[in-house]
Amino acid sequence: MNLESLFKDNPFTKNEYVVVAVSTGIDSMCLLNMLLEYKQKIVICFVNHHTREQIATEEAFLKFFSSNNNIPLEILDYYHEDSSNFQQDARNARYAFFYQTALKYNAKYILTAHHQNDNLESIMINFIKGSNLYGYGGISKLVKYKDVFIYRPLLDISRNDIKSYCDENKIVYFEDESNNKDKYLRNRIRHFITPILEKENPNLYQAIKQYSTILKESFAYIRKSSLLYLNEHKMNIDVSSFKDLDIVLKKDILNYLLEKHNLNSNYNLIIDLLKIIENNKPQAIYTLSNNYLFIKEYNRCYLKKKDNSLIKEITLSLEEQVIFNDKYRFYLTKNLSNNNENYLKICYNDLKLPLVIRTRKDGDYMNLPFGKKKLKSIFIDKKIPSEIRKITPIITNSEGEILWVLNTIKKPTLDTYIYLVCEELCK
Repeated sequence: MNLESLFKDNPFTKNEYVVVAVSTGIDSMCLLNMLLEYKQKIVICFVNHHTREQIATEEAFLKFFSSNNNIPLEILDYYHEDSSNFQQDARNARYAFFYQTALKYNAKYILTAHHQNDNLESIMINFIKGSNLYGYGGISKLVKYKDVFIYRPLLDISRNDIKSYCDENKIVYFEDESNNKDKYLRNRIRHFITPILEKENPNLYQAIKQYSTILKESFAYIRKSSLLYLNEHKMNIDVSSFKDLDIVLKKDILNYLLEKHNLNSNYNLIIDLLKIIENNKPQAIYTLSNNYLFIKEYNRCYLKKKDNSLIKEITLSLEEQVIFNDKYRFYLTKNLSNNNENYLKICYNDLKLPLVIRTRKDGDYMNLPFGKKKLKSIFIDKKIPSEIRKITPIITNSEGEILWVLNTIKKPTLDTYIYLVCEELCK
């Protein structure tokens, strides 16, 4: 295997550190030794998951190897108590560790030993479980991760080529016994599906590479269009213009918004969100995972995390000022500044303290000159979105009579001896 040819497209130079993820398996030991032969400046990262007895031996070997070759070695001891989502949690921990190591050594690239067979297996897993266009395209050779990059120099190399290199160069590696068990989907694909596909097409991996390239290129074009739309609408969905978009673009816009908030996406979820956007109901709320909401408010849709810490009620007396939900400052004054638009005139003789500042309750109504009116109806008439209704300050006197609903309505008064002022702290 010609290393100059293999590494000719490296996005880094030989003189800068790269972080190499090493498990001591055949793939990562092959990559590690290739980089040494290529005389690349490297840092080894090893994760001890404490799930196998042999891993202590593997760690000891890497310590000897790194010392013997004068290579920096960083080790993460990872313990995972909850086994229900071990693979994903362990992966997140590994990449966080790789990233911190990259920062420590001022490295811009993290190298992993994924190869052709891994790519095929990933494509099959995504096909079975469901994914988006990017996921169906499999593993990418170069991807941005925070402010560094993940690079996979062996992605066009087969597992057989890796084994041949290790055999020819007498490279020491360790076999992970869990790779032989059919407990994991990836192993079942490797043991039962891949051999059949390889028999059907002698040029299978070339075909997979072409398939992956086509899907990645298509995805890149669609994602670029999605970002243009979302940037134009400040990362919200404008319902009117959204309805005129191609269905492929609609789905990718929704996928991007979910990805941006680290939320899992699937086909049925995207269809549900499309139905909400395109139906005639002016408002709707859809509960997502991780305490997020998908909210439709008239001509706008967006994602928002639930805020369960909001103040529901607070009192205000003379000579006091209060902050309500980190957004509004309320105070009573006899001297109103000219530049304040949010205030309520109250007759001093009718002032029943303390005033109560709260959010809405079921059955709220106001006494208006023409009679009673439900607060819900006032919100609807003013087209106040449902999420805004939940946090809009409502002012009552000590007897519970609603005096003011901020940005919605003020109860008219005849005498103007004192002012209840609201200053908005943040827009």
